[in-house]
Order: sequence, then C-alpha cells, then structure tokens
Amino acid sequence: MRKPSPSAGSTSAPSVAPASPELTRRRFLFALGAGSAGAAAAAAAPALAKPVETVVVAETATSGYRETEHVRDYYATTRI
Repeated sequence: MRKPSPSAGSTSAPSVAPASPELTRRRFLFALGAGSAGAAAAAAAPALAKPVETVVVAETATSGYRETEHVRDYYATTRI
C-alpha cells in the first residue's frame, strides 16, 4: 500500500515509485517459466507433426476376459 506523499495538496503530477524487488523477481520468474514452456513446445512440435500409423489388430477366438491365476490372486487380495 502506498503512503500518501507529503505534498498531497500540490498540483504537480505524482512521482512514480520504483518497482519493488519482489515485483521484479516475479516478472523475471514469470518470463523464465513462459520461455521454458515455449522452448518445450517448440521442441515437441516436430514429434507431434509426424503422421500416426494405424495398427490393425486381428481378433482371435479367445479374445475377451479371461480369469487367470494372476487375476484370481488379485481378487483374493481385495477380499475383506
């Protein structure tokens, strides 16, 4: 919060107070974070631009849910 200036009754324009160290540090850290995010986005852009290959999965007669020993062991650990 600003303190009132001693010459509150004068008609001259108020002087601008210098930026506090905390404000300049915040601006610096914001710029640093924004720059890092921009660099990461630029580095990831070529990887995202590659076309996606489609994979065809052949259905087998045994597809679907199968209760195996591993699944039974898991169910045994979830019982109260």
